[in-house]
Amino acid sequence: MANDGGLRPIFREHLRHMDWTSIETGGTGRGVADSNFCSNGTEGWVEFKQTEGYAVTLRPEQIAWISRRVRHGGRVLIAVRRWHDGGPRRGSPCDELWLLPGSVAALARAAGLRGVASSALGVWEGGPSRWDWGQIGQALLGSSVARSSVPGLPA
Repeated sequence: MANDGGLRPIFREHLRHMDWTSIETGGTGRGVADSNFCSNGTEGWVEFKQTEGYAVTLRPEQIAWISRRVRHGGRVLIAVRRWHDGGPRRGSPCDELWLLPGSVAALARAAGLRGVASSALGVWEGGPSRWDWGQIGQALLGSSVARSSVPGLPA
């Protein structure tokens, strides 16, 4: 699985009501988020990541771009797929989606998912077919999601 956990095509498939543009800047704009979305007059960016544990591997230039964009009023989110097959040291298999606001990018890199759990917009378990795509779409567009209805988050 790619370092983005295969999230780019998964988001496109499940959030078809949004217009998605994949971004590959190479050497021209280091750190720019993976995808831009637009729906109902709201535009934003998503950086996709994958981890087996709780580490969030954002590069310094990604943190700089996300922080700068957020500081100027842009909507940036970090979608992290925590996925592994399980085992003696890892425990039960898991396939979770964590959706984080861009404002916690530096802390996410430093402290991992556990360190930003209280700031997460949502955590969904069970893999893409079980993730609540209605809630995920609401969170992307800035609508509040009732924390008590999102698995893995305190009310």
